[in-house]
Amino acid sequence: MLTRADDLATMTVLDEHGAKKTLGDFWRERPAVLVFTRHFGCIHCREHAAILEREGHRIRAAGADVIMIGNGAPNFIAGFREQTHYTGPVYTDPSLAVFKAAELKRGVVSTINPLGFGKALKAMVGGQRQAIVPQGDQWQQGGVLVIAPTGEVRWHYVSGRAGDDPSVDAIVRAVA
Repeated sequence: MLTRADDLATMTVLDEHGAKKTLGDFWRERPAVLVFTRHFGCIHCREHAAILEREGHRIRAAGADVIMIGNGAPNFIAGFREQTHYTGPVYTDPSLAVFKAAELKRGVVSTINPLGFGKALKAMVGGQRQAIVPQGDQWQQGGVLVIAPTGEVRWHYVSGRAGDDPSVDAIVRAVA
């Protein structure tokens, strides 16, 4: 389990225009919640972003900023925003180096898991759609890190499979 974000602090992600942003800047002044998505075309990730758009104010009220990080090309961010209506900061790491440093899972077995199918149906009913073509590495799993300004990782949630996203309540508790 990751306890310090020192290595992550020096790594960079890209915004939707391809400009680099250093991760440590996100938690320099207040805690940051890094929400890692599988890929920008993932129905589960799109659903999680839509939930965070509706309820993310609770995380900010608890004292943290929410930053989403995907792994597709920077130009996929615009479509992700359009599909999810997510207005918060979104970045990407096509190299997957940040995902690896965050100790997140990657693999076929964790992606093709029957437990994810029910959540996918729920997301479809809620209006989300799976992209026909993956918009990033489809085998990469997501997760959530809550990082304090000291670099301490207060919470390290590693998604075990597609659709295994923590609730906003769990994130708020981790921030508090």
